Amino acid sequence: MWWKHETMHGSIPKLLKSLRIGPYELCMLVVVAVATIARLVLISYNWPVTNSDEGNMGLLAMHVAYRGELPIFFYGLPYMGPVEGYIAAPLFHLFGTSLFSLRVGLLLLFALFLISMYYLTHLLYTKKFALAIVVLFSLGSDLVIQHQLKAVGEYPETELFAALIALLACWLALSSHTFSADAPAQVKRRRAVVFGLLGLVVGIAVWVDFLILPVVAAAGLLLLLFCWKELRTWAGMSLVTGIITGAFPLILYNMTAPQGQDSLTMLYKIHQAEALPATAQHLPFLRQVVGTIFISLPLATGANPSCPIATFPLFGPLTTSALPCAVFESSWGIGFITLGMLAAFLAVHSIWSLWRKSPAGEWTLEERQTTIRQCARLMLLVSAGLTIVSYMLSPVAADIPDITSRYLICLLIAVPTVLWPLWSGNSRLMALSGWREKALLVLKVGLLVLVATTFLLGMVRTFAGVPPTEAVYSQEGALVQDLLQIGTTRIYSEYWTCNRLTFRSQEQIICSALDEQLKPGFDRYLPYRSIVGAAAHPAYVFPLHSQQSVAVQRELLTKGHYRHYIFEGYDVYQLD
Repeated sequence: MWWKHETMHGSIPKLLKSLRIGPYELCMLVVVAVATIARLVLISYNWPVTNSDEGNMGLLAMHVAYRGELPIFFYGLPYMGPVEGYIAAPLFHLFGTSLFSLRVGLLLLFALFLISMYYLTHLLYTKKFALAIVVLFSLGSDLVIQHQLKAVGEYPETELFAALIALLACWLALSSHTFSADAPAQVKRRRAVVFGLLGLVVGIAVWVDFLILPVVAAAGLLLLLFCWKELRTWAGMSLVTGIITGAFPLILYNMTAPQGQDSLTMLYKIHQAEALPATAQHLPFLRQVVGTIFISLPLATGANPSCPIATFPLFGPLTTSALPCAVFESSWGIGFITLGMLAAFLAVHSIWSLWRKSPAGEWTLEERQTTIRQCARLMLLVSAGLTIVSYMLSPVAADIPDITSRYLICLLIAVPTVLWPLWSGNSRLMALSGWREKALLVLKVGLLVLVATTFLLGMVRTFAGVPPTEAVYSQEGALVQDLLQIGTTRIYSEYWTCNRLTFRSQEQIICSALDEQLKPGFDRYLPYRSIVGAAAHPAYVFPLHSQQSVAVQRELLTKGHYRHYIFEGYDVYQLD
């Protein structure tokens, strides 16, 4: 049998070669596997802490899995496609209905994001740098990892779609020289398929969330610059068909939506409601700038969140004790923008040098590829700039920059371009003897080490947060069991409790939300409001000694006898 072993052993290198998998790709796949397993461990211990938004997605997945429902949108948000719910639905059949089953499908999205970022960075830079980026993204702050593992409706798939759109657009631009009127039919078909795939990803991404639009705009500009002739052929039709197919649920809804209920109008209303506190306080625009650069940008790009908002200028009084913390996060945001501007300057300078050397029509293939790569790098920076500016113009940047930093999720695809000025040229600097060169080398390496250390510490802090998260999850389960034990299955509570309990109990408990004045609150799934309203004696379940709990107790005193329980940090009022 020795000869069979030799034959199989010899076939492996041939297979890897045919798939173009070299040492860097093998290392990349190992890193992706380890990073994915690390996140699998986290969700197996129910990290991060769940919330009512995630409970809402779990309920949607249940309805898809067991009722055959096909919702177009995330319940209560008629502009956000519930891709995560459709991913989780078959997993509920395989593993049972649980928070783990809801999240486990997101691991595939994360792994594909890392792989996409490797090939995108490889296309625009080098394999070594691409591998370094994958290692960096395998780590991360607890906030960044939360966005990758929490099924709240948009973030894991949005970062994947952003990377895929950039990757496909860059590949099409860099390989545009293979297209011509006389090109082989096989080449034309292959490129048309890739255009169609790009369109499909764009369509689905827009259906999921409009946060992707800056990336789509920048990728579209790159294709217009270098694939214009091809876009006027069947490839352009394939692209449009893919977009329509991917966004079909969104298009279908808006073609039939009542006036004022279309996706753009509803999105505008929700953002206006979010911005209302900042508008009412007449917060200055400078505070929006500070909130964006000093708070939201660092949080979205991997700086470990450790500073209370009040430690930043215009958000609270400046104190000596809080200064070091605020300086680090502020410097991170300023550094990100500074390096981005430097990367943009280097790209523009390279393009301008080639343009001055000779007209575009006289470029060699190598010069044309260099120009396309530089333009692709600019594409990533432009998408990041559009994302930052659009966020900065929103009043939420002045009011809740920590919570809304998630709107900057697409900035992650620009991280390689931002870090490239620190990575490139170090080998040449090591060969120079001047003190300026040595100082620059120390600065660049020091900043890279700082970024890597920050990401590593973020991962350590994430795992340190597992025990308290597990305790919160157990407490939630105990609350569900306590309510079921006393026969309380129809309840009123506040929004951030309702969907969690309904999902955790697999709809044995049905909850409807009340606001602080005990009026109907934000029920994402409106049938629950009718079910609880039809109950003879619904219970009231509110956080211990909360404003709503006190109001309920005061109101029930006038209605007769009731029983009061205290379960797991909640007041429970049950009418006799």
